Amino acid sequence: MNESLKKISLESISFYIEKNLDDFYVKSSRHSNFTSHIEEKVSWVLAKSADWPDCIFRANFENLDVDYEVKTIRNLIREKKAPNGWTVGPLTKPKNLGNFLEKNGFSNVYQQAGMAVNLKNLKNKISNINNFTVEIVNNEESLRQWSKTVSKVFNLKLDFDLIKFLSSESEVKLYLANFKGETVSTLMLFLSSGVAGLHAVSTLPEYRSKGFALRISGAALTDAFKIWYNVGVLQASSLGEKVYRKLGFQKYCDIISYTLNQNE
Repeated sequence: MNESLKKISLESISFYIEKNLDDFYVKSSRHSNFTSHIEEKVSWVLAKSADWPDCIFRANFENLDVDYEVKTIRNLIREKKAPNGWTVGPLTKPKNLGNFLEKNGFSNVYQQAGMAVNLKNLKNKISNINNFTVEIVNNEESLRQWSKTVSKVFNLKLDFDLIKFLSSESEVKLYLANFKGETVSTLMLFLSSGVAGLHAVSTLPEYRSKGFALRISGAALTDAFKIWYNVGVLQASSLGEKVYRKLGFQKYCDIISYTLNQNE
């Protein structure tokens, strides 16, 4: 049975929101330009010459000395053997890991809303915009345009070899939105753990507040629904949360990013 056909309850949706994100990190860590550390206790993906993805995730320190585990990884960060970014979400154990991180010199630098929508109820009835089109990346030229846009919007150094690798994977589809012949918005659709995850949703500053992100997101999620995915998930900023509610998304959890303070 197709994994995407599994019934996902409201009680478990927070698990799938973070699991889709973790699956993306694991997928990226398999590229040779990244160092992977994937263990039951804690995992991370460390970029050799890029800014993204680059983080610690899926910590499970249940029944362990949490302070000791955090301090051990803190030392690895100082030695540049682990990334200075730690994602904490519903899968994290213990649930109060953030308290231990802050006690050991980490700061809460970014908080996102873990959101989900039943794709059967997707509110995608948005009026068309003249000269606006959405396409799936299918050649190197559009792949470079996708990478350029994401890099500019998020001010990140991307590894083009990784993006090229991801675009060739069956779980990944990259989308470009064009307005009057100019690329204005992008996203990555990542299909894993039975849900359709939206990642790297970006719109150039000069084209924001025009509904472009909603339209490209709606197009990608509609494509996912056509191949039997029933749940869409994402992580949104406070501004993005308001936008995605227009598509029917609801918040189910928090995804928090911590970094080690420079003087620690």
